[in-house]
Formats: sequence, structure tokens, C-alpha cells
Amino acid sequence: MNTPFRKLTARFCALFSLIAFNAFAVVPVTVETVTQAPLTSEIEVSGTLYGKDDVTLTAGVSGRLLYVVEPGTLVKSGDTLVRMDTLPLELEKARQQEMLNRAKINLRLYQQELARLQKLAKASSAAASQVDDMQNKHDLALSDIALAKVELKVIDDQLSRATVRAPFDGVISERFKRAGREINRADELITLLDINNLEVRLYVPVKYLKFLHKGIELPIQAGDLSAPDMTTATVTAVIPSTDPRSQTVEVRALLANNAEQTWAIGQLVDVAVPLKSKGDVLLVNRDALILRKKGTHIVKIDNDNKALQIPVKVGNGKDKLVAVTPTSNITLNAGDKVAVRGAEQLQTGQEVEVQVKQ
Repeated sequence: MNTPFRKLTARFCALFSLIAFNAFAVVPVTVETVTQAPLTSEIEVSGTLYGKDDVTLTAGVSGRLLYVVEPGTLVKSGDTLVRMDTLPLELEKARQQEMLNRAKINLRLYQQELARLQKLAKASSAAASQVDDMQNKHDLALSDIALAKVELKVIDDQLSRATVRAPFDGVISERFKRAGREINRADELITLLDINNLEVRLYVPVKYLKFLHKGIELPIQAGDLSAPDMTTATVTAVIPSTDPRSQTVEVRALLANNAEQTWAIGQLVDVAVPLKSKGDVLLVNRDALILRKKGTHIVKIDNDNKALQIPVKVGNGKDKLVAVTPTSNITLNAGDKVAVRGAEQLQTGQEVEVQVKQ
């Protein structure tokens, strides 16, 4: 009757011995060293290119258009873009000049008459009211001269505005009015694109706002994936206003150069936004992470080639490296060895054989 029991006991002992052997057998592992450094990872977002100083030019005065530059024309700073009929202004200037001359003639007349009346008044040959009346006419003539000079300056300003010149080098993209049209002041005439100073505008999730600041460089690429056009852009503005729906903030960055005109306004580009940690973090190979339902841990190999499980919190990563923070009182320092191969079943205290990584 005891024979089956003895057989069962023997099997149980053999199984227990096998489990114990496997649990404490020397396991070959491959290790890598824990490093400590700032971590620079990145996210990729889409952006759109704009001319930094793109502008829609308007009419400075009302009148008839004589000339408007053609769309697509490359222009230099100071080139004439719009010219208006200045004849009405020139006639008004001539009329105002004659008004000024007339006021000057009246002033001379009043000066002479005032001087004569003042002499007569000293001899009691002229009434004081006559002197006062002439003094008023003299002063009004001075005021007329001043007003006429102001009007001439206004007309000169309007004449200067009748010719619209390019404020910078660029290309004309749109023309809203043609020559021969009567236009009003502030009517839109043309759009001038700043093709030499391009900026990319992109929208980055607000949770990454702490990584964004003026002066950082952003790698940019576009075009064929097999041979993309690549350049860099320097952040010039971070606008800390969050879109309620997308929860993103706007970032603007100036392209390094566009001398060869390889980039176009309105073009979509891919932008890599670097996410750099503020201080040094512990970095391990991603292969060192062991994922379990209860959490993630790594296996540290001490100087006696013994395994030690360390629960960790996983942070940002880049390429094969990932930041980790121990969540227990077990220390992890730069220079420590962690298993990257053969650690899946290792238990704390288990002896290992460190192998050279191939």
C-alpha cells in the first residue's frame, strides 16, 4: 500500500530538486553599464513655412492706378511696385502754393499799413481801434501762411505715398487691383513675400513647453524620404497661448538660409523638436527592462556576480537608451552593471556568469 505513496514522494522530491537547481543554477547573462547624462530625445511634428516679413501693401492715397507690378516678379528693396496718377495732387499743390503767395502779399500789405497807423496813432491822428483792426489782419495773414505751409507738407506726403516701393527683397505673389482702376486709400493692392527670410511655424503639445525656448536649433526636412532636403531653424518665438482643443502652443523658428530657393512659402516640413532633460539622469539599454504586470524592473549584477532586482520608473528614451528611476530603497548608480540578456527569470541573490557581449 505504501508503494504508490513512495513513488509519489520520490517524484515530488525529484521535481523539487529540479526547481531548486534551476532557481539557483549559474545563469549566463550579458551586461551593460549604467550611464548618467542629460537625455536628449525628440518628437516629430509638422510645420509650415512662411516668409518672416510677408506683407500686403495698401494704397496710401485715393486715385487712379497707373502701374501695378506683375505677380511673380522678383523685386529689390526700393523698387517701384505701384504708381498712381499724381496730376490731381500736383494741381492741388500748385493751388496751395498760390494761396501761400497770396498770404505773403497780404502780410506785406498789412505790415506796411500797420506801421503807418502806429505812427499816426502816436500823433493822435489815428484811432486805437484802427490800429487794433489792422493788427488782427496782420496776425491772420501770418496764420494763413502757416496753414498754407502745413497743407503743402500734407500734399508732399500724399505725393510720396502715390508711389509704393518694396520694403525688402522678395517676390510678388498676388495682385488685387489692376492699372486704370480708381481706388480708395487703404485698399489692398499686392502681396510681397519675404522669400529670403523663411520661418517655420509649428504647434507643439503644451506638455513639452518646458523644453522650448529661444535659440534652440530644430532639424527640418522635407521632400523625398530617400533623399530629403534638410536644414536647421533657430527658435525665435515661443507663444505660450494654448489652443483649447488641440492643447498645443505655437513655435516660430527662422530657417538657416534659403539662398538657393530650395524651400517654398506654404511648404509642409517635418520638424524634430529636441526634449532635453534639465539634469543628468540614469540611462540603461532598453533591453534591460523587464516588464511585468506588477511593474517594470531591471536586474543589477553586483561585484560577486549576484543578481539583484530593482523596480524602476521608466522615463523618456532615445534610440536604445531610456531613463530610469529606482522606486525602492535599492541604489542604482552610474557604472553599475545591469543584465540585458538572460535576465528574464533571474531572482534576487541568484548567481550569474557574465558573458562578453558579441
